Amino acid sequence: MDKQQIIQQLQSMAKDGKKPSEMLRYLVLDLGEEQQLELMLSFTDAFDVKLGEVTAIGGWWHDDSAELNDADIDAYISPLLENWISS
Repeated sequence: MDKQQIIQQLQSMAKDGKKPSEMLRYLVLDLGEEQQLELMLSFTDAFDVKLGEVTAIGGWWHDDSAELNDADIDAYISPLLENWISS
């Protein structure tokens, strides 16, 4: 899947009400992306946000082995997605 398809998929997921943690799981588990920076860049590209706004993604991992869990990452990133959807 190319970058543009990934961006479109993330945007579609956001419009469908998926949580950021669900989108990240899609990137990691379905697409096999393991680089935190690439996860952050996917969100910056899809939702027109700055890298500094999504750095919390670096503290999350799908197996709860990082400092942030699903609820934490959803709390940090959801407002950004809501802003994108409403614009």
